Amino acid sequence: MKRSLLLAAIALTITASAQEAPSISSAKIALDKLDLVSAKSYIDDAKVIIDGKPASEVKSKNMSKYHYYRGNVYYALYTSETPGNADYLDETVKSYTNLIAFEASLGKERYADNIADKMPMLAQEYVNRAETENFDNKDKGEARLNYSKAFELRGSLGQVDSTSLSYMAYLSQDMEDWTEAERIYLILIGMNYKNMTWSGMLAKDSARYPFPDKRTLDMYVLTGEAFEPQRSESTEHDLYIQLLWVYSESDQKSKYDSLITISRAKYPENENLLKMELQSYLEKEDYAGALKNLKEAIVKNPNSALYLYNAGYIYHQQMKDLENGKAYYELAVTADPKYLDAVYMLGLMEIDASNVWVQKINKLGRLEDTKAKSYTKEKEKALGRALVYFEKAYSIDNKDEATLKALREVYYKLTRYDDVKRVTEEMQQI
Repeated sequence: MKRSLLLAAIALTITASAQEAPSISSAKIALDKLDLVSAKSYIDDAKVIIDGKPASEVKSKNMSKYHYYRGNVYYALYTSETPGNADYLDETVKSYTNLIAFEASLGKERYADNIADKMPMLAQEYVNRAETENFDNKDKGEARLNYSKAFELRGSLGQVDSTSLSYMAYLSQDMEDWTEAERIYLILIGMNYKNMTWSGMLAKDSARYPFPDKRTLDMYVLTGEAFEPQRSESTEHDLYIQLLWVYSESDQKSKYDSLITISRAKYPENENLLKMELQSYLEKEDYAGALKNLKEAIVKNPNSALYLYNAGYIYHQQMKDLENGKAYYELAVTADPKYLDAVYMLGLMEIDASNVWVQKINKLGRLEDTKAKSYTKEKEKALGRALVYFEKAYSIDNKDEATLKALREVYYKLTRYDDVKRVTEEMQQI
C-alpha cells in the first residue's frame, strides 16, 4: 500500500513538473494559427501551473519560453481590437519585462533579443492611449496613468522619458493635484530638463508626430519609419512658470517668493516671470518693489502701454504722487492712444483737481468774491479737461460703465443736462 502511494506521488510530481511545457507549446501553435481564444486559454493555463510551483522547479528554457509567448499572445490580443484592451497591453509589457529580467539574471538570452525593437513601440502605445484619454475622452486621470506607464517602461529600457514626465506634471496641475504637480516639476527642474521636443514625419501617413527623445526618433529614422527629424527650442523657463502657478494656486506663499527670486535671476529677460514678480509685489503691497520691477520692464519694452499704465497707477493711487502718475498715464496713451484705462484715469485726475478747487471755494468767506470767481474758473477748466478725456474714452468703448458714469457726472457739473439725459438713457440700455 505504501509502495502504491509512493508511486502515485512520484507520478504526480513528474506530471506536475511536465505540465507547463505542453501548455506553452499549445499556446504557440494556436497563436500561429491566429486562434487567439485558444492561445490565451493555453498560456493562462501555463501561468496557473508555473505560479503554483517554486520557480526552481521550472526549467529556465520553459520559463523564458513562457514569458516570451505570453507576451506574444497578449500583444496579438491587444492589436486584434480597436481600441486595444488596456489590460492586454499591460500584460504584454509585464511578460516582456519579466522575460528581459529573467534572461538577464541567467546571463543568457534566448528570446529577449526578439523583443528589443518592440519595447519602444509598446511605450509609444501608452503615449497614444494617454493622448486619446486626454483629448478624446477628457479623462485626465487615465491620461496621466498611461504617461506614467510610458515613463516607467522607457526607464526600464535605460531612457529618461522627460516628455511624458512633463505631461504628467501638466495633467496633475489641471487636476489640481498640487502635491503631485510640485513633485514632478521639481524632478524636471532637478534634471535640468530643457523642455525641448523631438518630432518626425511618419512614413505611413507623412504626418508629424512627437517622439520622447532623440534616441527613439533616430531608431525610427534608421528603420525608414520616420523622416525629417526636428528639435524645438528650449522652453525650460516654462517649468518655473508652471511651478509658480502651482504654488500660487495652492497658497504656498513662501515657496512662491523663493522660486520667483530664483526664476528671475535665472531668466531675467522673460516677461512672463517679470509680470508674475510684479503681481507678487502688488499682492504684498510692496509698491517700491513693484515700481522697480516695472521700470526694469519699461527699459526692455518702452512702448508697453500696460507697464506704463501700471507704473502710473501705483504712483497715482498707491503713492499719491500725482505728478509721476500723470506722466506715466500720458506715456501709456502715447504708446497706445486707445488704452482705455489710462485715458480714463487721466480724466479722473482732472475730476480730482476740480474737487480741490471746490474745497477751496467752500472755505472762502462771503466777501472773497474775486477769489471765488477765480477758483470757479479753474474748477471749470479742470472739468473741461476731464471732459476731453472721458469723451475720448467714450469713443474707445461707448459701453464701458465706469466711463459712462464719469461722463454723466462731468456733463452734470457743466450743466449740460441734455447730455446727462442722453448718457443716462445709454446706461439703461446696457
